[in-house]
Amino acid sequence: MKRYSIFLTVILLLLTAVLETGCDKLLEEKPKSTISLGNLDPALLEQTVIGVYEPLTRSRGRLWESTIGLGFELMAEYADAGGSSQINWSNYNNLNTSNTALNQPWTTLYEAIGRANSLIVTLDNSPNLSDDIRKVAYGEAYFVRAICFYFAVRTFGKFPMRLKPILNSKDVLLASSDIPLIYDQIIKDLQEAEKVLPPTVASSKAGRATAGAARTALADVYLTRGDYPNAKLKAKEVIDNKATYGYDLETSLATIYSPTLPTNKEDIFSLKFSQVINQGSFMASYWADANARAAGFSISGNKFGGITSNAPLIKNWDDNDLRKKFSLYNSYIINGAVTPASLDADYDFRMGKYKDPNAPIDTGNGNDLYFWRYADVLLIFAEADNKINHGPTTDAYEYINQVRRRAYGLPINTPSNVSDLPAGLNEEAFDDLVFRERGYEFIGEFKRWFDLVRTNRVAKMINEVRANIPRPNRKPVPSRFTFAIPEVELSNNPLAGN
Repeated sequence: MKRYSIFLTVILLLLTAVLETGCDKLLEEKPKSTISLGNLDPALLEQTVIGVYEPLTRSRGRLWESTIGLGFELMAEYADAGGSSQINWSNYNNLNTSNTALNQPWTTLYEAIGRANSLIVTLDNSPNLSDDIRKVAYGEAYFVRAICFYFAVRTFGKFPMRLKPILNSKDVLLASSDIPLIYDQIIKDLQEAEKVLPPTVASSKAGRATAGAARTALADVYLTRGDYPNAKLKAKEVIDNKATYGYDLETSLATIYSPTLPTNKEDIFSLKFSQVINQGSFMASYWADANARAAGFSISGNKFGGITSNAPLIKNWDDNDLRKKFSLYNSYIINGAVTPASLDADYDFRMGKYKDPNAPIDTGNGNDLYFWRYADVLLIFAEADNKINHGPTTDAYEYINQVRRRAYGLPINTPSNVSDLPAGLNEEAFDDLVFRERGYEFIGEFKRWFDLVRTNRVAKMINEVRANIPRPNRKPVPSRFTFAIPEVELSNNPLAGN
């Protein structure tokens, strides 16, 4: 098995999670329900912490690997849908008009938040735990809560920021918090996490938060907020301590996206999936076609979307960049013969970054889904440093060039005329190239939409695509950049809409 099971479920946490999501019957209970985890011993604590992570990797939870991994990637300017339900992502209908598209992801998200909150409260009242064990558990709970809040604030803007477990019906009502307050809490949680989390974890515990993951998350949060000095500071802390954390760029893309390896040195934080029925990711199957298995991509193919070369990012992608061949394809070899892939009028490439033809079922693809890799840290530093100094420094050049050298199969620490960016770039030109590099490096990793929004490039990039595709109505510029609070929340908590 790829890793120790992160899908163990603690029944008390499940009950707490039900209360967190709310339902009419629970609101009508007399007397009102209360749930407590009670005192934790080390063995129960370990299972409880695993339960906090579990909603994030739930195969049918429709949260990260489904809604975000597929849906948010289809919102990139270079992507288009392959089915009637997926088109509502790529044409931004879910964003513009719907408050139901994220109902199930919202529920799963708040299960993770609720379990983190329950663990935090219970740790305060568990005398059987040593301080060292308690501190790490606090750190993991704060980390999970922070990354859930971070996704939520970028997706919904204001939302009800729950910091305590729901213990009775009156706790369900909670107004949405202002965005600056949410970010303050995210930063506070991550700062607490970085103090107490370990620098590394055993490969058998891959997927658990570490100090390096908390610092990387902070760097990313600061970058999103436009706090470039702190983004650079946190990124540099990770870079300077990469040996302590065990981080570096992997030379092989196949290693990074392996469906069987538990982790690798580039992995900072990722959601772990296994080649086990209902414990895997759908990602490899979502993007592939009916020849998925014979072509070496997945056990089955759904044709849920593809990539258009009419997008400038894709059109200008150097064929010598190994990431392009690894990530995109329009043909494959079956029985020794080159066979055209099944494509669509609105896209001419398929996404091939996730490959697992040996999965037992489409819910059993073993490919992990990355939140952050070491490449993130290098590119965060390059972007922030350029902004601070109003032009790229030697370090900014070096860190982005390390990513590019790996992309061309060259020694990472050796300058190269083939891969390295030209000298003498001004601030704007360098910033554009960092943005482009993020597009190439993180294609298929649900970062593009958030990058478009935070850099104010949504209209510019989508309009460039619209000017070159046969049906511009497939990619209208959205009228808003955050989703409505889902109906599943509003039905129980009308204050969330305030």
